[in-house]
Amino acid sequence: MLIVFGFKVRFNTIATLTFFCPRCGGDRVGARRTARRWFAIFWVPVIPLNPLGEVLECQSCHTRFDPAVADRPTTADLASILTNATRVLTAMIVGTGDREDVSVRAAAVAEIATSTDGYDERTLDGDIDALDPALAEEYVGPLAEGLAVPGKERLLGGLVGLALTGGTITDGQRRVIDRAGRGLGLTAAHVTGIVTSVAAATTPPAAEPPLDGADPST
Repeated sequence: MLIVFGFKVRFNTIATLTFFCPRCGGDRVGARRTARRWFAIFWVPVIPLNPLGEVLECQSCHTRFDPAVADRPTTADLASILTNATRVLTAMIVGTGDREDVSVRAAAVAEIATSTDGYDERTLDGDIDALDPALAEEYVGPLAEGLAVPGKERLLGGLVGLALTGGTITDGQRRVIDRAGRGLGLTAAHVTGIVTSVAAATTPPAAEPPLDGADPST
């Protein structure tokens, strides 16, 4: 009698979770599964052998990943982190400039209020008092991998535009912008390019001199 034997790998699901699937490019339900090698007779596993580790399998595309992929923020997590980072950095920009500048304060409150209900100038003052601008890099750290470059540029560009609402970028504001850029994984040259482009876009063009013999009042 011919006996067919060999080895077979079996997976056992131990948990399900929502994660960002790199293959699908979005949030998906995944199954965390343990893998074990079995001795099989006639293709039927009969004796469990050594464990082979764990995988995270996307239930949409069925691709298997290292479980560490679950450590990456989901799209929903990323949106929440971005909202919080925008609020923190906006308050830092106000606090490191002329804190009493009416136009800057109004622009800051209007920006944060789009994502935070009930945000007002009193809340802004509380944020300014509670936050340390030296920690700007840490607040944006979780966005370094999950946020695309255009999103990073929009975040920093918004900070630059807010600072320029007050007429100029103070040394303290520039340090906040530089630290935030570093925390996002951008080079110093990239950050400078963002500052320069936003400043150029918000500066009105200089008036051309009148032609020779022309009346400058016409």
